[in-house]
Amino acid sequence: MRTLKILGFLLTYPTEMHLQNVSECRAILKNEKWLSDKSLKAIDRFLQEMEQSSLLDLQEEYVSLFDRTPSLSLHLFEHIHGESRDRGQALADLGELYQNEGLSINTAEMPDYLPVFLEFNATQSLDDVRDNLDSIINILSALKKRLENRDSSYANLFDVLIETASRKPDVKAIENALKQDPGALYNFEEIDRQWEEQFAFDNAGNDYNGESGCPKADEMVARFKEYHDNESERINK
Repeated sequence: MRTLKILGFLLTYPTEMHLQNVSECRAILKNEKWLSDKSLKAIDRFLQEMEQSSLLDLQEEYVSLFDRTPSLSLHLFEHIHGESRDRGQALADLGELYQNEGLSINTAEMPDYLPVFLEFNATQSLDDVRDNLDSIINILSALKKRLENRDSSYANLFDVLIETASRKPDVKAIENALKQDPGALYNFEEIDRQWEEQFAFDNAGNDYNGESGCPKADEMVARFKEYHDNESERINK
């Protein structure tokens, strides 16, 4: 599913390669026909802004959003565990899962980095992709709202990811997350302080039940592992 790989690619730090491949990205997304017309138009708005901007401006925006704003972090488990030891174990489990699927991370990024997560999902079945996106729907929705608050076209990409999921976001959970942090740009002192504070989606006692709340990271990993085990059993029969 090349669509998810492209979405992941567009969420990485902008380089000359991004600008050189805008047309190819459009063509692949259109030809694969996985996204709705609405989603294709949303991505096209993002690509148009990319084409009209200098690479330096794109890079400065990316850093100010995703590197200097903790509440916009693209590392999924940070929104659940923060920097606690629980996140370390979840990262190890997710990395092991990728390896079991025959995938290895060839960048310096962690396994929970959203573009890496999307590339992994590009290898999965459609049902599993929807389940996996359902698991992080509240995180995606909060990120989208914060990006809208920053008038960023990156919000269009999150719109697309949200639309492809089958579960609706928990409105109250998103409202609470935005009250805690609307996604404003921090100075360096505020960044340090924010990293030390509890993230909006508290992992404690908030099991994912398919209706509301945000999943525990280990539950997401457990479902991935279950999929891998079932596939291994099927192949070995």
